[in-house]
Amino acid sequence: MLNLKKYSVVGMVLTTFILGTTKIYAAGDGPRVFWAVPVDTNVITPMYFNIDSNYGFDNSLVVPDAKFNTDIYALMYTRAISVGGNLGSISVIVPGAKVDASLGNIPALQGESSGLGDITVMGVFSLMGAPAYAQKDFASYTPETIVDLLVAVTAPTGEYDADKSINIGTNRWSFRVGAPIMHFFSTGPGNTTSLEVQPSVTFFTDNDDALLEQAPLYRLEAHVTHDFNMMLWGSVDAMYTTGGETTVNGLDKDNSQRSLGLGVSLGAFFSPTIGMTLSYGEIVSNNEHSQDGSMFRVTGKYLF
Repeated sequence: MLNLKKYSVVGMVLTTFILGTTKIYAAGDGPRVFWAVPVDTNVITPMYFNIDSNYGFDNSLVVPDAKFNTDIYALMYTRAISVGGNLGSISVIVPGAKVDASLGNIPALQGESSGLGDITVMGVFSLMGAPAYAQKDFASYTPETIVDLLVAVTAPTGEYDADKSINIGTNRWSFRVGAPIMHFFSTGPGNTTSLEVQPSVTFFTDNDDALLEQAPLYRLEAHVTHDFNMMLWGSVDAMYTTGGETTVNGLDKDNSQRSLGLGVSLGAFFSPTIGMTLSYGEIVSNNEHSQDGSMFRVTGKYLF
């Protein structure tokens, strides 16, 4: 006989920690990524992205009228911890990518680049609504409203050559701060509905080789999610981006971004330790300096 309480917990676990690096979260963090899990849970998350857009691996830098096709492969390890009695997690994300680029007949923007990207270390810490329950006590937990603090640091570890116009590495540090907020209208096996809002801001150091400076980039991501049954769930996704104006060699480029992306996601868990999420999104409104195009993402999950 199916253990409903067990699978209710499993459903929460398998839809947690589906995160990208700060260089691929143009696709967004995704729905149900900050849900609570038991302390000491370990999660291995392989990710694949295909992005057709006007930016390369570094989605914070847009090249209007350019065409980039980017395949991104990333592997993330996450461990849930207790921080002062509240739930937290530490994640390390190692990405790699292959980028094909073109811009009309301009030779400097033709060709491809591939290699390892910048590594991200990220912490998510609950400020309200997610106690650090052990596995044996977690089945009694009923979420209502959760507020988290997200802090991520991306280091310039990726491959970068100042003489190349297409790079996987960014040659600069970035620091992201966010406040994921989740409200649960209903919970239970196959009957969970949530509203999730994830505001964040990313700060950048200068790329001295390219004489590049960039203002902070602000993002507001939102999801409405619902269980179809005990195995499948879906969501409607949205993300608004603004800011990120650049200065090159001391010249203000007057290119502040403003864009709105919409998408859908479908998630499933196949066993207590294995799950998958599919997402698709498109930019539906933007100014001439902003991201454009579409994204497809596949995320797997293994818990131990």
